Amino acid sequence: MNSCYPSPALTDRALRIGNVTLRPHRPTLIAPFTDTTPERVLDGAVRAGLDLLEARVDLFRDRELEPVGECLARAARFAPLLLTIRSASEGGAWKGRDAERLELYRALLPLVDAVDVELAASIRTAVVQAARRAERLVVLSHHDFRRTPADGALERVVKRGFGSGADIVKIAAHARDDGDGARLAALLARHAARPLVVIGMGEHGKKTRVFFPALGSLFTFASLDRGTAPGQLDLAETQRELRFFYPDYTAPAKPPVTKRRRPSAKRRRAR
Repeated sequence: MNSCYPSPALTDRALRIGNVTLRPHRPTLIAPFTDTTPERVLDGAVRAGLDLLEARVDLFRDRELEPVGECLARAARFAPLLLTIRSASEGGAWKGRDAERLELYRALLPLVDAVDVELAASIRTAVVQAARRAERLVVLSHHDFRRTPADGALERVVKRGFGSGADIVKIAAHARDDGDGARLAALLARHAARPLVVIGMGEHGKKTRVFFPALGSLFTFASLDRGTAPGQLDLAETQRELRFFYPDYTAPAKPPVTKRRRPSAKRRRAR
């Protein structure tokens, strides 16, 4: 089945998050962090070859704007940042009002290089619009921690994601067996020219974190001091596997990361 959704194909232009170019079939590594992750861990991970950092603000202990901004500004010295404030409905820790979540997204956008919000979120359109104004890359994501959706449902997620303004559509689904992993692989094959991130979660999904970049999934997640999804491998283990199965995979040289200003705003508490 051919794709004809209104979003940039990988052949049209290279997608970048900060100074990192996302290349299909070449593994790009991203790891989540929180305000309790030591800076030495971030620095060591990037020196070891980590490409991107995901700021999981929903997991921060202190979600007032000023300390969050300070934490992101420090992390941005090491690698480009993907901002995520994940709703509890899709596996995150955010249980507050979406209006407050939207305020945080808008305030923190100047400090990051890309943003991830759930495709099903009520604030999706507003976050996409804010990211477009800030010229930040948009990831629209769908998570299913119980099962891998049917093929038709997966296709609808892809179509709706790109139709809603995604630069990248991310699908993370629980793989109950290798058959689910094969169906997720087939989704990548059907949309080989589209910018997708596809992940199988759980024990049967572990192999997808290593092999799906070969099928075009644009980045794969590894953990630093804590995992954020079932089946997530730690950074050292992920890199060992990548070096074994991808002969050309090497830790890339890291050009300087542009410094950003902290947002000037009143201290807010995200509940």
